[in-house]
Formats: sequence, structure tokens, C-alpha cells
Amino acid sequence: MASTGGSEAEFHDLRRRELLQALSDALPTDIIRPTAWACLWLSDIEKLKELLAEAQKKPTAMVILFEGMEVLARIVPTWTQRKRPASAASTPLQPSTPQRPITPLQPPPSQQPPSAQGSRGKKRNSSGHTRSKCHQRDQRKCILTKAGEPNEVAHIYPFSMRDEYKERGFLFWDTLRMFWSKERVDAWYDAIFPIGTEVCQNLVCLAPHAHVYWERAYFALKPIRMSDDKKRLDIQFFWLSVNPRVTGVNVSQVPLLPANLDQGPNLVKLFNNETDTKIHSGCEISLKTDDPALRPLPDFRLLEMQWFLHRVTAISGAAELQDDFYDNDSDDDIATASQNRWNMYTEDDWDMDIEEGPATYSPTQLPGIQTFGHMVTLRGGEDREGEDREGEDREGEDREDREGEDREGEDREGEDREGEDHKDF
Repeated sequence: MASTGGSEAEFHDLRRRELLQALSDALPTDIIRPTAWACLWLSDIEKLKELLAEAQKKPTAMVILFEGMEVLARIVPTWTQRKRPASAASTPLQPSTPQRPITPLQPPPSQQPPSAQGSRGKKRNSSGHTRSKCHQRDQRKCILTKAGEPNEVAHIYPFSMRDEYKERGFLFWDTLRMFWSKERVDAWYDAIFPIGTEVCQNLVCLAPHAHVYWERAYFALKPIRMSDDKKRLDIQFFWLSVNPRVTGVNVSQVPLLPANLDQGPNLVKLFNNETDTKIHSGCEISLKTDDPALRPLPDFRLLEMQWFLHRVTAISGAAELQDDFYDNDSDDDIATASQNRWNMYTEDDWDMDIEEGPATYSPTQLPGIQTFGHMVTLRGGEDREGEDREGEDREGEDREDREGEDREGEDREGEDREGEDHKDF
């Protein structure tokens, strides 16, 4: 169930404020990364208690974990699709230049067997059929402005995250489980896997400008109630203010997310074209379907996920980031800083005992920080021993190579001396 109240409801919870003040007192620094800060203020209370208990036992490790979140999971740029792969666009584009063929070369479609042509055709037809059902359900109108075509079919759960294990996918889900209950996150996960993103319950019709505003987290949709017959879903609209992006925030600082706005960032506005009225925070909107089996309404669980993560995006100041904000250089800087801090302040292993996610890896496993390119991962003692053994093997191979090179050098020197002797003779 989504949180009660408006976009800032969690911030007025006195128990939450007490826990966050205690967390601030337990940590060796008051300043943490903005993504972790936003998640803490929107987290489930029970998970916040768990994080506080761990921080009181291993304060420095918790600071490192919060810092590493910006690189480990990067839940905000992942959710907002800011590093969307070229193949992840909802409508694939034709390349402007010929692409290098994959070996072995594929014959042209006209020469391929019917089964090969049919499988791709079915995929396209299936996606198009699903979008057609979304258009029919929403009567080819934007669910917010009620404007007719042109409009776009928008994904609630991003199309770019359709592969659960792609890139940082498993880190994304494990990180969510740090701040929200296993039951809640599992419900979000089960709503999208294994059925995928191209289903009617993950799609809504939006006007083109409303679609862009939603992707930028200028507003969020809060699910309120679903009727027993699944034919009506009531949601609430909230504009989200954009906070300035900073490198660190005081743990106990209360986020700013007004619930009475009548416009979004950059003076953007939306209007209900049927009533000619401005759409403001708190407006309730009803979505309907005549056939919940064939044309189901948006999934309540996915809208709830969007409700939390869009607010995390706005609170953390990431809604207006440029695409290159999370470039490799910034990743390397964070990774290096995290490595140095860990080496300086920690020696013992630690364990947060957080539930396992869909993958075998969790950012909250045993510590040690290991870098792969611009990624940082936390690892335990067993991995280090394995890597030490691998390092010893590599050293042994290096020694053998060097010895071989030395012997080859000696042989060449012998040949040179022999040649000189022949010359003298």
C-alpha cells in the first residue's frame, strides 16, 4: 500500500525524525550522499530501525555504504533512464550508417526460413498489439490532460530495465531492499518479472509533453484505490519540486517537497482540456477499463514503486541532471574516495543481515571494496582469499615468463659472441 498523505507525508512522522537524529548521532559524519539521504526519509520505518542498529555497531562501514550507493546501484539514473542504452529506446531507430554484421552473416529476410521471419514479426506484432490495447483502454486520450491524439504510450517501469540482470539491475533491487521491506520490494519485482515491460498494466497514454515531464520526475502519480472488480483505479497527481544537486546532505535535514503546488519545475503546467482547469497537486484522477482481463488497468504495485522512486529522484536533486553527470570520471572519483576511506577506517568484516534479493549478490554483503573499471563492489573475506590465490598464480606465471625471457636473452648473447668469434677468425 502506498504511503498515506501527500508527497511530504513521511517527513512529518515524529518517529522517523527521532530515528534519523539517532542515525546522525551514530555516524562519524553528519553528511551523507543525497541518494541515501532521500531513501532514508522515504524508507519503511522497520528498515530504518535496522539501518540504525547496524550504524551503531559499524558506523564507518555504514558511511562507506551510503557513499558507495552512488556508484554501486545508481538507482536514480537507472530509474530515470538517463543512461539508456541505444537498444533500449521504446521505438528502435534505423542506424544512419551501416552496422558491422554479426558473424555468421545472416541472409536477407527474403531468403530466411519462415520460422526466422515469423519470430521477429510476432515480437513486433505482440508489442504493437499491447500498445493498441493501452490506447483502447485509455480511449486514445492522455490520462491526465484528456487531450486526444497525438499522444504517446509511456512505461511505468522503464523499458530500459526490462532485463533484470543487465548492468546494475541486481544491485538496483538489492539496494531497494535496504530501505523498503522485502515484502514491498518483492511485490514490485513480481509485478514486472517474468512478464516483462510490454504489458498493458505497465503502460499509460500521455500527451507528449506530459510524458517528458514524467520521465524527468517533474510529477509523480500516487495510487489510491483499486475497485474490487478491477475496472476503476483512482490515483492522485503531485507536482515535485526540484532540489539543487549537492554532493552531501545532513542526515537529519528535512527534505523540501511541497504538496500544494499548481505547477512543476521551470514553470511547466498541465491542464485538464475537458474542464479547462489547471492540474494541481492533490488532484484525483480515475482510470477505467471495460475489460480488466483483456485491457487491465495500470498495476497498483508498479505505480507505488514509481511513487517512491520519483520522489527519491526529486529529493536527491537528480531530476534536472545532465546526461553526463554520472560520467566515468565522477564514478572513478567516488570509487577512489570510498576505497581510501575504507582502508583508513576499517579492518574488520561486517554483515548487515539484509534479505537476499533476486540475484546472488548484495551490496550489503561482507565488506572490502573492490573496483572494476568505474564500478565499486563490496566483498567478503572468501573472495579476497580467492583473489590472493589468483594473484599468486599470476605472479608465478610472471616469474616463469621472466625466466624464459632471461634464458632467451642469454642464448642471443651467446649467438652474438659466436658471431664475433667467426669474424675475428
